[in-house]
This record gives sequence, structure tokens and C-alpha cells, in this order.
Amino acid sequence: MGFLVVIILIGVAILIYEEIRKLQYWKKLSVPCTTPLPIFGHMARAICQRKSIPEIHKEMYDKYSNHRYIGYFLFNSPSLMIRDVELVKTICIKDFHCFSAHREFLSKDTDPFWNRILFAKKDREWYDLRKIVAAAFTQSKMKQMYPFIIKCAMRLTSSLPEENKTISIDSYDLFFKFSNDFSLNTVFGIECNSFKDPSNEFYKVAKNAFIVPKLKGLKFFGAAISKSLAKFLNAKFFDDDTKEFYIKVIRDTLEYRKNHNVVRPDLLHLLKEEQKERLQNVPKELDDPSDTYTPPLMTEDDVAVQLVGMLFTSTYTFTNYICNLVYELALHQDIQSRLIAEIDETWRKCDGNLTFDHLTNMKYFDMVCQEGLRLRSPTVFMDRVVTKPYTIPPVLPHEKPLHLKPGQDITIPVYCFSRDEKYFENPEKFDPERFSDENKHKIIPQTCLGFGYGSRSCVGYSLALVETKVLLFFILQRFRFVPTEKTPIPFPLDKINISQFSSRGYWLGLQLREDIPY
Repeated sequence: MGFLVVIILIGVAILIYEEIRKLQYWKKLSVPCTTPLPIFGHMARAICQRKSIPEIHKEMYDKYSNHRYIGYFLFNSPSLMIRDVELVKTICIKDFHCFSAHREFLSKDTDPFWNRILFAKKDREWYDLRKIVAAAFTQSKMKQMYPFIIKCAMRLTSSLPEENKTISIDSYDLFFKFSNDFSLNTVFGIECNSFKDPSNEFYKVAKNAFIVPKLKGLKFFGAAISKSLAKFLNAKFFDDDTKEFYIKVIRDTLEYRKNHNVVRPDLLHLLKEEQKERLQNVPKELDDPSDTYTPPLMTEDDVAVQLVGMLFTSTYTFTNYICNLVYELALHQDIQSRLIAEIDETWRKCDGNLTFDHLTNMKYFDMVCQEGLRLRSPTVFMDRVVTKPYTIPPVLPHEKPLHLKPGQDITIPVYCFSRDEKYFENPEKFDPERFSDENKHKIIPQTCLGFGYGSRSCVGYSLALVETKVLLFFILQRFRFVPTEKTPIPFPLDKINISQFSSRGYWLGLQLREDIPY
């Protein structure tokens, strides 16, 4: 019995030693780092819901203001947090080939489905797949989608009661319905009206699958600590019912199109065409004629994975972004009034026919959207992984050459850059004038990273802005957003979410305008 106790104590001692040794990682490389905790690293307060991830980042970012990079522990995994905008440019653009992958969110053993979506792909597989997906979001494709965006926006505005009193709305639910309906059409070519029929299966499944509850968030934290713990917790992004539902939808849609000879230029069609070409080994026009790379065959499951992944990212990210923007408009009535004035003026100019060109030429609207993305972007950090050995040369007197090995994790603190007084005066203030013609030249692109930066930026960024403008254009024609007693002030950052998300929901008031000029 005594021998067994000794063995257990030795085992525990070895585990503690290994944990402490891991936490010396940045010290050995002469990289500044606040003291982490064993196992939890710098994430303990996030798990206990005492501080959000962006707030933790900001503490470290501010503490080492004279450094270009600092050490950070995502649980027991060391990550290099970048504080310098030129280094961000180097990592995301100049030397992108050395930092071309994302960190592994969930291991392949734990969630093989998640690891096949575009976001998780690496190397040439990612590059080829991104080109296919990006083809669905060109300006010409957006112009084709434009009438349907207006149709979905009109459905939403028609569902709003025109009462002579302020009505309380859950703006997240409102915009989620719009986004899910529009994304279904863009990705699958399916038309759905969640405002008329909120009990439809597409809406119910999406709401269950794409809105991450706290328990699921804690599972993901557990998965980040240990792969074994991830398996034990069964930490999968999409449950089996969700996957089976969408796979059946895809099969039914393809069968209908085949039987009725329907061709529709959506993402489903683009991926199926690519699948055919790969099966037939159709040669591609290559950037480098000496390139002998042959893309792997694409299965039905591969097609389904990309479509479900795109449906999630487009629905979740857009809803988060527009809710945060509308929250700021409700709190800043002067800015909302100026935006309404531009909307009214544009409506008169276009004689009641809001074209794509009229919308994209609305300067103040664009300023408002850009400032919303800076202050309340859905993304609070970006990540990269070193894919080739790389050395960051010293620039500052206290620096030494920093040698990074493949697999090294990189964190780019989006939230911190957008709130750095070095780049933005009074950074917590919602001020669209930052993006005016007179001021926008002062903005460094690497400080506004709400939809990513460089080759791995969001493919649907431009479409998200068009959706936002169309939707708010038609709502603000008749209504104003106002705060109510249920509106949380100041903005309460969710402590368990990896996005900039309100922990108390998005309850706002809708007030019928008294000055509708048409």
C-alpha cells in the first residue's frame, strides 16, 4: 500500500514538474509574459467568468506597451501575442506563407467534421477551396443576390408592428431570422420565411446549432486544456442531429435540381461543379505551370461540410455584427439622425428604387458601418500557426532574434488594437467621423481587423456590409432604435464567448418615426 502511494506521489510530482516546465517556455526565449497558472495559463478568470477573453488580452497588451510581442498561455499552450502593427502585416501578408494556418480549435479525433470546413483547412487544400468559395462572393454575384437581400429585408420590416409607442424587441432574434433566411438562399438556394413561419425547421435547427450556450462554451474551454478531456466531454461544434439534418437537405436539393433540370449559381452549385471536375481529372489553369499538385477528390460529405460551415459563419457573424452596430445607434441618437437623413436623401434621389450603386455610394452609411466594425467587431482576436521555421529579427534595443518553430501559435489581439489610444483618440467612443474622407488616411489597416486581414480574411465581408446597409436602410425609413429599461448600459461583454457578444442579450426599443417624408 505504501509503495502504491509513493508511485502515485511520484506521478503527481512529475505532472506538476511538467506543467511548471511548460510555463517557463517564454522566459527561456526572453519574451515578457505575466505569470500564468498551471493547466489554466491565462484563462482561469475567463472560466470563472470574472473577466472576458478580450479584457484579459487588453490587460497584458497594456502592461507591456514598450514591446512588439509578448508571451501568453492559452491554457497550457504557449501563444505569441503580437502588439506591433508592422509585425501583423508581416505575418498576415508579407510572410504569409510562413503563417498560413489557423490553430486547431478541436482536434481531428474529437471533431473530424469541423476540421474539414474551410476555416480549418491548411496549405494547398485551403488555397484551392478558398478560391472556389470566394467565387460565390464576387461583386457580380452580390449584384445577383441583391434583389433577394431586399426581399428578405422587406419581410423583416413588414413583420414590425407600426404602433404609436415604443415596442421592445429582441434584436438578436430579429436579425438571426433575416440572416438565416438569406444565408439559406445563398448557400443552398432554399427560400424560407422565418418571419411568417417562425416554427419552420430551418430556423429551429439553425438556432439550436449556431447559438452557442454557456455549457457548450465551457466544453470548448475543456477541449483546449486537453485532447483527452475533449473526447471525454464529446466537445463537437455541431451535434449529429444538426449534421444529419443539413446533409439530408443537401441531398434532397440536389435530387430536386437533377429531376427538374434546375441550375442555380449558388455555393452548392459551385462546389458540385468542382466535385465533377476533380472526379473527371479536368486540368486547371495554374499560377505556376511547374506545379504538379493534384487536389484530392471531393466527396458528397466534403460538399456538405463546406455548406454547413459557410451557413454557420455567415449567419452567426453577420447577426453578431449588426446587433452590436444597432446597439450603438440606439445609444447615439445624433449619429442615427444623421444616418436617417442620408437614407431619406438617397430615397428621394433614387426615386423609390434603391439600386446597388445607390447603396454603395452612401458615404456616411459606410462610415457608420466601419466604426461599428472597429468598436464592436464580432472578432476579438485572430490566430495563426507557424508553418515554416521563422525568425523575428530584433528591432528594439532589448530584443534578441526570436526563432519560431512550425506549430507555434500566434495571437493577434484585434480588440486591443481597436482600443489603443496610440491609434484612436478616445477609442471607446462610437465616432464614425474617424472614417470620413478627411480622417480615414490616419487609420492603419492593421488596427481594424473585424473581418480578418490578408489572405485568410472573411470571404463574405463585402456581402455582410451590403446586407447590413440594405436591412438598416429599410428599417430606419420608418423606425428609430432607442434604448429601453431592458437595454444593458454599458455594453456587457460575455465572459465565456470568443466573440464580442452581449452577456445580457440585445433588447432595444423600436419607435415609429414622426418625420417620415414619404
